[in-house]
Amino acid sequence: MVLGTQNHYTGAVSTLGSRVAPLRLVGGRPCLDLVNTVSWRGDATRLEDHLTDRSDCLAWCQRAGVITETEAHDLDRFDVQPPLLALRETLTAHLVDVDLPRLRPLSVAISDALQHSTLVPFDDRVTWQVSALNARTPARRIALDLLDQLTDPPGPVRLCGDPACGWAYVDTSRGHRRRWCSSEDCGNRERVRRHAARAASSPQHA
Repeated sequence: MVLGTQNHYTGAVSTLGSRVAPLRLVGGRPCLDLVNTVSWRGDATRLEDHLTDRSDCLAWCQRAGVITETEAHDLDRFDVQPPLLALRETLTAHLVDVDLPRLRPLSVAISDALQHSTLVPFDDRVTWQVSALNARTPARRIALDLLDQLTDPPGPVRLCGDPACGWAYVDTSRGHRRRWCSSEDCGNRERVRRHAARAASSPQHA
């Protein structure tokens, strides 16, 4: 089942060789993991864009569960990068880096996706599905995932507590108290910094 408005996100590891292969998927759904294909958004000295060419885009889309391995092969003749980067910019500016989603610009991407979707059975319900394969297919499927987040969110969209990180995630924790994109990564770095600060200020270091 391809990605529709229901969250079919699997995070399956791609079989495609790519520099995006080790990129962590912490957003909880593809529309946020697309934003997270830029690392260290809050630190210009470390900022890195992981979608540098068509191959990276296809590898990431497969890894994020947006397309299958067979679809990745079939889409190789299309340049999927420009639509993905345009959608990433829209999501970053109007979903992630704002207190409340700006619905008008987000609706443009969603409306386009719906115009190229059909309703198909899914379990005991139906879902929107983008089936035709072309340069805009991955972006349209992610736009449907955005629709799902806006209309039936499993939790609020948060930013990592490390302002240099800038990664986004759906906060599904109890009480919505999650602070870090990854407790093992950014959270652990913060714990190390605090420990070092306490150690430096202890009497034995005076």
